[in-house]
Amino acid sequence: MSTRHLEKHIPELKLTDLSISLWSGCGQIQSGFFDSQPVIVKLSEIPESINHQVISQSDFAKQRKDKSYLNELNFYNNPICKLAYENVRPRCYFAKRIDVLNILILEDFESKGFQNIDDYKFEHVYAVIDWLAQFHAKGLNLIGSERFPIGGYWHLETRPDEYKRMGSVELKRCASYLADSLYKAKYQTLIHGDSKLANYAFDNNYNVLGYDYQYVGSGIGLQDVMLFMTSVFNGDTCAKYESSILNLYFESLSKALSNTMSIKEYELLEREWRTLWPIVWADFYRFLNGWKPEHKKITQFMQNKFSEVLNRI
Repeated sequence: MSTRHLEKHIPELKLTDLSISLWSGCGQIQSGFFDSQPVIVKLSEIPESINHQVISQSDFAKQRKDKSYLNELNFYNNPICKLAYENVRPRCYFAKRIDVLNILILEDFESKGFQNIDDYKFEHVYAVIDWLAQFHAKGLNLIGSERFPIGGYWHLETRPDEYKRMGSVELKRCASYLADSLYKAKYQTLIHGDSKLANYAFDNNYNVLGYDYQYVGSGIGLQDVMLFMTSVFNGDTCAKYESSILNLYFESLSKALSNTMSIKEYELLEREWRTLWPIVWADFYRFLNGWKPEHKKITQFMQNKFSEVLNRI
C-alpha cells in the first residue's frame, strides 16, 4: 500500500519523509501526525523472501514473524491490556491489519520527553528492572482471564530450524526439559518478550516506556530480566550484579503485588522463579546455540548456568 493510499484509508494521518527500515526488509517506520499529534507509524508485512545474514528463513520462520506483528496489534487492541498498561507504553491511535499490511500508529514519545539511549547509567538499569516488576505484577493478574501466546522470540516450539542446527548434544538433549520447566511453571505472567535496552525509552527522571511488543505473551518474569541483562552486561558484569538485580526485582515485585497477593503466595512465587533462574539462562543458551553459536551473548556466565541445570537433573 502506497503512502498516498494509506493516508486516504486513514484520513487523520499525515506522513512525513522520515523513514527507517524494519528487520530484514519487513517494513518501515515513518514519522507523521495523527489529528495533528506527532506519531510514529510502524508499517510491516512479510516479503516473499527474507535474506537474513545469520540463518535462512524457512516458511515456518516467515509465518512466525508474521504472527509476531499480529500479536503486537492484538496487544494494543486488547481492552484489558489497554487499561493495565496505558501508562507504561506509548499511546496507541490505530492498530489494524489491512490486507497484508500491519499498521500501528503510536504517539511519538520524544514529544513527551522520552528518548532512547545508547550509553546507560545504572539508574537506567534499575529503572527498567522496576518497570519489569510492575509490568509482571499486572500480568499475574491478567494471565488467568485472557489467553495469550507463549511470550519471547526464542521458545522451543517456534524454533525448529534453530533446534536442528544445534551443535551442543547436551543442550539439545535438555531442550524439552528446559521448555517444559518454564512453560509449565505454576506462576505465569505476561512478559514483554523482547526486553532489551533498545526497546525502552526514558525521560530525565528515569521514568520508562516500553515498546516493540511483537513477542509479548505468557512466561515467567525472570525471562525478561535475563534478556535485559544480556543487552547491557557482559558475562563478568552479569556475575557481578546478578544478586543485586534479582534482589531489586523481587523487592519491586513484592511491593507491586502487596494488595493483590498474600505474603505466603508471593513467597511461593519468588521461590519458584528463583529456582528457575538457571533454566531461564540455559533455555536462551539453547536458542543461541542453534541460531548463532559464536554470539557474544554466549558467555561463561551463561554456560555456568547451564552447568547448574545439568547438576540438578
